[in-house]
Amino acid sequence: MRHKRINKKYEELINDFIDLSDKLDVRIIHDKGDFYGDDCLLFSDNVIVINKHKPLEQRVNVLAKCFSKMKIDNVYIKPVLRELIDKVKSEK
Repeated sequence: MRHKRINKKYEELINDFIDLSDKLDVRIIHDKGDFYGDDCLLFSDNVIVINKHKPLEQRVNVLAKCFSKMKIDNVYIKPVLRELIDKVKSEK
């Protein structure tokens, strides 16, 4: 039962990132492919591609890493997402 709650939490975070991407006019694609490490691919035409075969927790962290590279200071972001993004920025 605990495992399902944790997955639900990460699914909600991914959905929150998708909502944020809509605000920023960024498209998130969950796909399979040759991904080196856990990094996302961020293209100049505002498309993020993440590996759909990675665990949910890792996908959330990858999205936080991608959004940490964007200019999002003037956009309202849910506090939980802002915390994840800021955490990634501080780890650099």
